[in-house]
Amino acid sequence: MILKCVLGKIQDFDVQGKKIEYVRLTWEEMAKRILRKTTSEGREVGISLDAPLQHEDVLYAGKETIIVIELLPTRSLVLNPRSMQEMAILCYHLGNRHANLFYQDGQIVTPYDHILEEFLVKLGFSVTIEERRLSCAIHTSSAHHHH
Repeated sequence: MILKCVLGKIQDFDVQGKKIEYVRLTWEEMAKRILRKTTSEGREVGISLDAPLQHEDVLYAGKETIIVIELLPTRSLVLNPRSMQEMAILCYHLGNRHANLFYQDGQIVTPYDHILEEFLVKLGFSVTIEERRLSCAIHTSSAHHHH
């Protein structure tokens, strides 16, 4: 089965009496245009889309089955800058390391890396480790470039 469009969010569908199959994706997979995955019920699907996927997107809605995207939580470093100056310093250092950044509820989140964690603690930042869904809708990343 090839899935070529997002039909809406799961909240927009009547799911009563229907089997919900999940396509579980990592945050890196969410931005890919073409994927081949297996649903939670063992159905092989191809996904071909023009835009990044979001958590709880519905890709198929039949009489008996609904296929939904599930963004898997990722072990992440979570930082709470206390001022705009601290935010600027943090983003400067994370940008220099080409870290993937996500802004969620006033916090800066990046996928876990023990070396990055040690570096940020040495700089004086308060870092917590949490499982987070890293949504591409709020993702920023530095493109590859040369210094």
